[in-house]
Amino acid sequence: MGLFDAVREAAGGAGSDPQYVRAVSELLSAVESDPEAGPAEPEAGILSPAARFPPLRGGRPAAPPPPPGAAVGLPALPPAGDVPILLRQVNDYLQVGRRQGIDLGAYADQVQTAAGARDRDALEVLARDLFVHLAAALTEEYDSVVARRNELSALVPTASPDVELESCRAALGMGDLTGAQRRLRHIEQELGDLEDQWATVQILIAECDLMTATARELGADPEPALGPLAEGRRLARAGQRAVAEPVLARAAVALWAVLSPRFVAELGRIKDALLRERAAGTDVGAYVHELRGLALELKHRNFAAAIAAYRGLRPLTEGPWPALAPGAEDASAAPGAPRGSA
Repeated sequence: MGLFDAVREAAGGAGSDPQYVRAVSELLSAVESDPEAGPAEPEAGILSPAARFPPLRGGRPAAPPPPPGAAVGLPALPPAGDVPILLRQVNDYLQVGRRQGIDLGAYADQVQTAAGARDRDALEVLARDLFVHLAAALTEEYDSVVARRNELSALVPTASPDVELESCRAALGMGDLTGAQRRLRHIEQELGDLEDQWATVQILIAECDLMTATARELGADPEPALGPLAEGRRLARAGQRAVAEPVLARAAVALWAVLSPRFVAELGRIKDALLRERAAGTDVGAYVHELRGLALELKHRNFAAAIAAYRGLRPLTEGPWPALAPGAEDASAAPGAPRGSA
C-alpha cells in the first residue's frame, strides 16, 4: 500500500470515514448474511501495473517525441565469400539464434555436414536461409520494442532508449544481426529500468485516466479536476518524477471528488438490486465478496482498484442515471479533496 501514501496524504488526515466509505459499509450491513464479518483482506497483489489498466486518457498529455523509424523490411543479405567466411557467418548466425532462444538444431546439423565436406554451395544456401530466418525474428522483436517504447514515451522521457533504437535500426539495415541483437538486449534493459523507476507515475496516471472515464460514464463532468492531471503529465514528460508524483496524487483526489457523488448514488442502486436478488432467492455471495474488497480499497483510497471492483458489480444495475439533488456533490465529496484545477 506504500504506493498510495501520496494519495492519502493529498486527501488529508484519516479523520472520520468519508461518505463513500460509510455508504459501502451500510450496503454491506444490508446485504451480508453475516453482518459481523468485516471486509476480508484482498488476495496478494492488489496493485496492478499500469499496463493492466484500460488505455484511457483523461488529461491533455504533451505530445511524446516521434517514435524511431520502423524496420524497413528485411535487410540486404551480406555478400557471400569463400568457405572460411561462410563458416564464420553461419556460426555467428547459430550463436544469435541460441541467444534468441530459437531452435536451429536442424540447421546446425546441416552446417556440420557442409563444413566437413567444405561444400561452399551448401554453406552459402545455409547462410542465406539462416540470415533470412534470424533477420525476420529480430525485425519482429525490434517492432515490439518500439511499441513498448511508444507506450512508455507517452508518459516519461525515453531519450536514451531512442538513441539505442536508431542504432539498432541501422544495424538491422546493414545486416549486422549480432550488433542488432546486442542493442535490443540493452534497450530492453533500459526500458525495464525506466518502467521500474516510473511505476508510481504510470499507475497514478492510469488511475486518473480510469476515474476520468468512469466519471464521464456516470454522467459527471471531470473537466474542472483535470488541471492537476495535465500538470502532472507535463512534469513527468519533463523528467521531474519527484515533483510529478504528489501533483498526480492531488489529481487523483480531485477526480475522486468529482466522481464520488455519482459513485455513492450507484452504491445505493447496487444495494437495491442486491436486496431484490436476495429476496428472489439468488445467491449473492460473490457480489458481497466484491463489495468487501471494494470497501477495503476505498478505506485505503486505492480508487482504481475500487472502480475495478465496482465494474464487477455494475451489471446488477441498468437504466439512466438519476439527477443528483442540488448540493449533493459538495456533501458527498471526500474530506480534504481539492476542487477544480490546481
